[in-house]
Amino acid sequence: MIEKIITEDKEITLIGTAHVFKESVDEVKDVILSEKPEAVCIELDIKRYYGLLTGQRMSFVDIVKMKGIKFGIIAGFLEYIERKIGEDMGIFPGKEMITAAQYCKDINARVYLIDRDAEITIEKMTKMPFKEKLKLVKTLILSPFQKEKISIDLNKENIEFLINELKKLSPYLYNVLIDERDQFMAERIKQVEENRIVVVVGAGHVKGILKRITF
Repeated sequence: MIEKIITEDKEITLIGTAHVFKESVDEVKDVILSEKPEAVCIELDIKRYYGLLTGQRMSFVDIVKMKGIKFGIIAGFLEYIERKIGEDMGIFPGKEMITAAQYCKDINARVYLIDRDAEITIEKMTKMPFKEKLKLVKTLILSPFQKEKISIDLNKENIEFLINELKKLSPYLYNVLIDERDQFMAERIKQVEENRIVVVVGAGHVKGILKRITF
């Protein structure tokens, strides 16, 4: 999923990826090597970036000691889901982001980490309204993750459908996971000084970022 923004002095290529699809890794590599941008923005914060690079993760007990049980449960749940889907698809989550950073070295492009601190996002998730928590748990129990359900084509219609389903299921989570981060990342992209830019983000963020980038 690729979109372009061209203004008088900026050319921005947005790549919408699925974090556990090998096709996304290949697409990121091909676009960066063909476009040869001056800068590449990736949907990571500094802590998650180094975590992916080194493979180091804090234990559940350490997270609970530092951040509390609610934070630990949500962080552990998100990591489990990503890891389980990644195992099904044969690729570790976030590989396309690390691939983007690695290929920047080949073309001497600058890397920008544009995502909000993941700890802020998880902390906000702990404040989800109780009714939405119950609805989410019920949905997860009745609709367990299956490989067939995540092997969805990355086209605009499917992405929009999934985002709308999240918005209906939990408006609060939609705001925290999608809307707020779209705004945050769009502002970071607008601060990039280079003219030719490639942006690598999850496909669900492309539409929201496109709406917010104006020069």
